[in-house]
Amino acid sequence: MKAWTDYVEIHWAKNMQAYVTPLKNDETCVVLISRNPRLRLEEAWREFPRLAGSLLNAELSSAERGAVTRMCELKRVCHGNVALTGDASGSVDAITGEGLCLSFLQAMALADAMATENLDSYQQAHRRLARRPHHMGRLLLLLDRYPALRRRAMRGLAKDPELFAHLLTVHLGEASPKFLAATGARLGWQFLAA
Repeated sequence: MKAWTDYVEIHWAKNMQAYVTPLKNDETCVVLISRNPRLRLEEAWREFPRLAGSLLNAELSSAERGAVTRMCELKRVCHGNVALTGDASGSVDAITGEGLCLSFLQAMALADAMATENLDSYQQAHRRLARRPHHMGRLLLLLDRYPALRRRAMRGLAKDPELFAHLLTVHLGEASPKFLAATGARLGWQFLAA
């Protein structure tokens, strides 16, 4: 079915989230992320009644698929003439939406290191590239684990919608240290005031 929005929607419920993404060809992608590996979409709908209502007449265009996702950081991603990239070199939780982007950035850093025959520079670049997605993953998983904390954060963001745009800028790594500090202070104030 054609998506009802041009944006990605994230729906939160107890111990799970549903992501709705508009696709081409009048299709909509729905992803369920849960701590319960046996949970399936049919069972999750009762937690998302508004979303379930929106998808009531939708037809499946592909089979349901699933995979385990988790955070993993390795101390070393290269040794001798062997280097790891992508999920093999450590991973961020799917909740961040950073997996493929991070893999591509790592591949470019590895290519640069290979060109200079210096894999140690790849190790340093890998650590730098993974830092922000790992921090964001931990933050989002904290919000997932503690619903009261999540509700307070959402109330704060609802009071200050521009703050959400600033947080996305930080999430994408496009923020200067000054911008990051100002956004952190603003988030802290909204969190306390919520």
